[in-house]
Amino acid sequence: MHLRKLFVIAAASLCFAAAAMAQSDAAPPSQPDASAKPPAKPAKKKRTKSGKKSGSKKTSKNRKKKSSAPAAAVQPVEPIVPDDGEPPQLTHQPVAAGTRGKPLTIAAHAVDANGVFGPILYVRKRGLGTGDYVPIRMIASKIVPGDYSVDVPAALINLDGLEYYIEAWDTAGNGPTRAGSSEVPMAVAIEEEKRAIALPTLPTNVTIKPKGAPPAITHAALTQALKGKPVEINARLVGDTGVQGAAVMFRHAGEKDYRALPMGNIGGDDYTATIPAAMATSDLEYYVEAFDQYGNGPARSGAPNVPYGLKVMDASPAAVPAPAAASVASRRRTLDDEDTDRTIIGIGIDGGAPGGGGAMLLVRPFWWLRLNGGLAYNVAGFGYRGGITLSPADWAVSPTLNIDAGQYLSGDLNKFVTVNDSNPAFVGAVRTLLSKTTYKFATAQVGLEFGSQRRFVFYVRGGLTYFESSLSGAEITAVAQSKNPDPNNTYNFRGDTKFSGILPCASLGFNLFVY
Repeated sequence: MHLRKLFVIAAASLCFAAAAMAQSDAAPPSQPDASAKPPAKPAKKKRTKSGKKSGSKKTSKNRKKKSSAPAAAVQPVEPIVPDDGEPPQLTHQPVAAGTRGKPLTIAAHAVDANGVFGPILYVRKRGLGTGDYVPIRMIASKIVPGDYSVDVPAALINLDGLEYYIEAWDTAGNGPTRAGSSEVPMAVAIEEEKRAIALPTLPTNVTIKPKGAPPAITHAALTQALKGKPVEINARLVGDTGVQGAAVMFRHAGEKDYRALPMGNIGGDDYTATIPAAMATSDLEYYVEAFDQYGNGPARSGAPNVPYGLKVMDASPAAVPAPAAASVASRRRTLDDEDTDRTIIGIGIDGGAPGGGGAMLLVRPFWWLRLNGGLAYNVAGFGYRGGITLSPADWAVSPTLNIDAGQYLSGDLNKFVTVNDSNPAFVGAVRTLLSKTTYKFATAQVGLEFGSQRRFVFYVRGGLTYFESSLSGAEITAVAQSKNPDPNNTYNFRGDTKFSGILPCASLGFNLFVY
């Protein structure tokens, strides 16, 4: 019974297949646009209550009817997007650094009308070959269309560095589009994790005070200066921990940057600096600042944003306002009346070789000329001297030319010479000759002076000295006669014997002007 059913089903299947093949061969060719039309839905089969034989006959009839329909209408076809022939658009912000032992997230954005396949991240250890990349597929974002990302495992971030690139295709096979390449990948530097160090909390009742304090500055601001003349700026700096880095910061009005002019100590707490005459061509702005020896400060008189204004005026009488009436003594502090703020009287002390030392009174009739005169002493005796000094500049370090002349009125060289002889007469005659040594001298020296020409300068000089001396003829006769073995012979030197010479000389000293 079962075998009979199987034979019936097999025969019906063969008949249906043969009829379908014959129907398809006899059917006319389909139109070109027939496939683009949405296919009709197939009719549902109706079940009958008849037996198996009637059902088999109806099934064969229905299959014959269906075979006459086109084959494309068997299943519905979805619309197809035309291939644009272009690879997807890929954008990526390179990742420059990662943290060792931490996953590294790499993201990209890729869009295409046909859809995107990928993107694929290729990553390798820095320095390996092009065949050593590890591919990792990037995961699409569920929030932003076109965004893709992937986390590089922490195990790969334990290396010294990574290199990577990204590829993407569209679903039509166009591509790849790359960010980077296997030959020129993008590099990622692997850095150690920066850990915050917790500093110990200081007790709230402890106050830490810096050592020392900036000095206090007392300064009388200048308001006017003469064009083409040096400008001297003075200040008093007082600090318990010393003074360091004292300077005048100045600039021309309208300029942005200040220039630093170091201040020099002129005694006690007084400091000075001189703006060169070449800079006094237009209005100036300045302020004074200083630190202590521990770097505390700066203390300032004036400030960078609120400097003192110094108006530079022409030296012609028309540009200088007439001074108020004053006494002759106060109005003529200098003989040339060129700078009423300049001192003209002082004292000087120096010493050197071979001329010895001296103390002098100084008078300055002009700012560039000094006259000196005073006492001289060279250990052998005392004398007097006088001279002139030319100082053509008024700088912190100024060149000078000095000419002096003088005479030593008394001199006893027995302090330096010892005469040993068995003849007492000869010894006495020689000592008498040496006890009356006098000479005249003249020196010419050049040098450098350090400090303020207004108050205090220290100088070093060098040059040549000319000296001239004479010996008494009677005393020379006495020396010669004391060595005469024949009393019948006598020696007689008529007139004094003169001699002279030129020697190198050097000296150092200081000048202090008090008025």
